[in-house]
Amino acid sequence: MSENKEKKIVDKKEDDAKIKELEEKLKECEKRNRELEGYAKRLKASFENFKREAAEEKQRIIKNANEYLIGKIITVLDDFDRAFENKDGSTAFVEGVEKIYKKLLRVLESEGLVVINPEGGKFDPFEHEAFEKVESEDHEEYAILEVVEKGYKFHGKVLKPAKVKVAVKPSTSVKGERGDR
Repeated sequence: MSENKEKKIVDKKEDDAKIKELEEKLKECEKRNRELEGYAKRLKASFENFKREAAEEKQRIIKNANEYLIGKIITVLDDFDRAFENKDGSTAFVEGVEKIYKKLLRVLESEGLVVINPEGGKFDPFEHEAFEKVESEDHEEYAILEVVEKGYKFHGKVLKPAKVKVAVKPSTSVKGERGDR
């Protein structure tokens, strides 16, 4: 019986040692968990600051780009003011306004604007808007007959499609064939 008692004492000592070892590991894990939670909180705060700063930087860039473009366009407005001060219905006034138009167009083109002027081309639904379909036997189908309004692209993206009149083949139906009376 004494041997059995000794075995229980040894088992209890081993169990106590294992419990103590596990408690130490638990404390280490809890400490490491607190460190990682702190790191995660700091990382989250840092990321939120980064997002806020990136948004602010984007706004600064947009503002500066707009300021730059507006600064270039202002000179054209000054030219319009001078033209309107001297309007008298003469050809000089008209020529002056045409020069201002060309100057404004050059400014915008220097920034990446491209005029879509498909005069004489084929209808492209990605760049043109069919303002009117005109039946014609004299033109190829979907030929552009007239540009009603120019379109514009900015760095390859269509900002405003060109409004055009498009040729279509005449309908072959005769009045009365479809029940029209």
